[in-house]
Amino acid sequence: MEAPKIFDLNGEINAISGSTMTEPNRESISPSDLSLFTPYGNGVYGDQDQSIGHPFTGAPMTEPCGGVIYFSNEITITDFYALMRILEIQSRYETNSPNDFSVFTAESQQPGKDNYLTQMRIVSKFGLRFLFRTLDDTEYDKFQNQELSISEALWLFIEHEKIRWGTSWTEDHGLVGKFGGDGHFAREELAFGLMLESRYYQVVRIWSRAWLVTK
Repeated sequence: MEAPKIFDLNGEINAISGSTMTEPNRESISPSDLSLFTPYGNGVYGDQDQSIGHPFTGAPMTEPCGGVIYFSNEITITDFYALMRILEIQSRYETNSPNDFSVFTAESQQPGKDNYLTQMRIVSKFGLRFLFRTLDDTEYDKFQNQELSISEALWLFIEHEKIRWGTSWTEDHGLVGKFGGDGHFAREELAFGLMLESRYYQVVRIWSRAWLVTK
């Protein structure tokens, strides 16, 4: 019987095997324990989020890409469009993504509890017809396309929220205190979340949020 293949990077990376790593001499978790994942947060004031889901089992089984990504308001349009291609929201072979979609929005009245400011969901015409079943055949055929592509609509949302809420924790555009910041040691700064809900039906959600800049 052929011996099982061992993961080997040909010496290009100095990797440490979990089986050979010395255990820590204090009460902590070994970085070689790959059954656990690092919590979000920097540990300041005990602020670490343990609510992260399991990234292995959370992956879509019938689609090659999906999931959630969080990013700062400093993202450039070039990097954002690259993300659109990575998630296949925008085709790698086309200049723009499709423009046959509807937009649904909601604004939180309690951002600290809901953990978002404004959210926008984009649903393609195909998704409206065959997933949500809100279009009949006649409405499907006569569906009016948007002037913007999906990628352009998502970028417009980012630009709008940056103008509305500002881009730096040093400014006060109404974010102070909305997500638990104290206005001094922890202050809110605008950030975003994006989720590819369904690649097949082209359902995408984006939302504005805040992260706490701590001293």
